[in-house]
Amino acid sequence: MIKQDFISKYIQELAKTLAKILSLELGNADDGFLIIFNQMLQSYYKIDDNHLEILLEENQERDQFLLSDELKKKNLLTFMKAIRVYLNQGNTEKAKASYLVLKRIESINTGIFQFPTEEDALIANERKIIEEKMNTI
Repeated sequence: MIKQDFISKYIQELAKTLAKILSLELGNADDGFLIIFNQMLQSYYKIDDNHLEILLEENQERDQFLLSDELKKKNLLTFMKAIRVYLNQGNTEKAKASYLVLKRIESINTGIFQFPTEEDALIANERKIIEEKMNTI
């Protein structure tokens, strides 16, 4: 029970961090985004953006945050934003690794029906942009 409470608190903190990351404007705050993105990766996944492929491996400790139902949409948007930032900076390797992580997050079916939200529309729109950009590299 104590471990579950701890995990719930950690998920709440990660949600706040993801909201902060997503609030940064693309283009003007790319460096700030990468700083916070790396801090998030180090705090919650014990990696940096040079090792994003580690998030493709199954690991219960990391997956409880990466694949959490509560965080799925924010994680999707965060990794989509990371892809765009890496592409803007010409870092195709990190963009590709982020894209594979994005695909992994998307592949997990929550099994929970939810009515479409504004966030879902934003994800769909971002998804189109990401697919177009990834097809050009």
